[in-house]
Amino acid sequence: MRPMRLDMAGFTVFREETTVDFTDADFFALVGPTGSGKSTVLDAICFALYGTVPRWGGARGLGNALAPSATEARVRLVFESAGDRYVATRVVRRDGRGAVKTANAGLQLMPPGFDVTKLDTGLSPEDLGEVVAGTPAEMERAVLDAVGLPYEQFTSCVVLPQGQFADFLHAKPATRQQILVNLLGLGVYEEVQKKATERAGQAEAKLEAVDRMLGGLADVDDGALAAARQRVDRMRELAGAVAAAVPELDRARATAREQATALAALDAELAVLAGVRPPDGTAELARAVADARTAADDAAAAVGLAEEREEKLRGELATAGDESALRLLLKAHADRERLTGEVATVGAAVGAAQAEHDVAAGALAEARAAAERAEAHLEAAFRAHEEAKATDQAVALRAHLADGDACPVCEQVVPRVPAVPEGSAVAGAIEAGRSARAASEAAKRVVQERDAAARELDRVLLRARTEHDQLRARLTELDAQLVGAAAPETLRETLAEHARLRRALEEAAGAVRSGRDAARRARGALDGAEERLRRAWRDFDATRDRLARFGPPAADRD
Repeated sequence: MRPMRLDMAGFTVFREETTVDFTDADFFALVGPTGSGKSTVLDAICFALYGTVPRWGGARGLGNALAPSATEARVRLVFESAGDRYVATRVVRRDGRGAVKTANAGLQLMPPGFDVTKLDTGLSPEDLGEVVAGTPAEMERAVLDAVGLPYEQFTSCVVLPQGQFADFLHAKPATRQQILVNLLGLGVYEEVQKKATERAGQAEAKLEAVDRMLGGLADVDDGALAAARQRVDRMRELAGAVAAAVPELDRARATAREQATALAALDAELAVLAGVRPPDGTAELARAVADARTAADDAAAAVGLAEEREEKLRGELATAGDESALRLLLKAHADRERLTGEVATVGAAVGAAQAEHDVAAGALAEARAAAERAEAHLEAAFRAHEEAKATDQAVALRAHLADGDACPVCEQVVPRVPAVPEGSAVAGAIEAGRSARAASEAAKRVVQERDAAARELDRVLLRARTEHDQLRARLTELDAQLVGAAAPETLRETLAEHARLRRALEEAAGAVRSGRDAARRARGALDGAEERLRRAWRDFDATRDRLARFGPPAADRD
């Protein structure tokens, strides 16, 4: 076995596609640092042929073939053996569950003179060789026939695993002898020895049979030999006569066979002709087709009429105007009527609120005037109180004066001291002030109450006026919307006509659907009847074709 070319992709350390070309190398050496892939090249050769590598520990180590994070490994080996050129291919894949399996394996015997460089430029159909093996199981036997060595001997003498070279040297003599026989092709001599021994045995058996035959002819003399020769001559003459008569006998037998064949053919034709019968129900089938066609035409015409009526109703409904617009106008009439009443009601409420507001405003003005008068009375009472206090102080000074004394206020001589009046002016002034203050506070409370009532009436009046203005604005909008619009009764009649047309349109649409269903059923019945008719014609044509050699008359299919 001589390697010619090795292609690897995704195989252990060779993640990218790598090619090793041995074409013109009689001797070669793989040189490189540790871990560069020297042993991997030899592993790839062994894997392409046998599907495993010694240092993987058997088929369970198949996952070692994949490069890190790779999901597929491909190895292809071109090699020569016994003058023939082979291509061995193996593909390993990892499935979704992480299991690694051999996805493809094959061995091809390439045409003589196959150029390995065509593996780079593309193969033509003429370049494809004979498939020797297409599965891993077939590869085992095919590689053994092509290389001549099983896996154990190949890894012992051709590709020696690291550290196992001494295994060959220290193997048992019988094992070394078998390896050398396989390696040097000495097995052919064993095959030669087997065939020679077999032929010698056959010759000895024939010799023993002849000896036994000669031993049984001990009583034969010349007379018996002459009589035997005469019998042989007569037998030869008889054989000649028989040989001369055999052709005539063969011709007679051939003629008899031909006649029997012709008779059988005539019997078959008679049987065919006797088996021709008009099919039952032909007239009924024709009537069924005609009835189904008429029903289908009637159903189609009914559908057409229903569609015309539906289209006409759609046109009338479209001419009747937009139903939504009519309903909006009718609603506008109702809103206008309702708003007219509300405007009158709210206007009356505004007038009543205005009158009540005016009364409250007058009462507030009167209360404010009364409050002002009470305040003036309070001010007068205050001044009277001040004056009363001044008077009371003068009276108090006057109690200690005598006629002719100097006044402690003005320091003038008082010739005659006035008499002290009875009762205190301050007490009267205080009492009058209290009455004035109570009247003033009561007047202020009345002003506050009437002012609050007037403010509340202001708000009520403002709300009423706002609502009145809004109603009038909405009424103005409705008046503008209803300019030129029909009366409510006319709108109701138009909407009633709309409803009638819509109901009629729905009935027409239902009639169209029913008619189409009936038309489909009629068309189905027609198709079924026509299919039965076509089947009858096919049966007729098949029967006619079988009778074509008899020249039947032309068929009138109408």
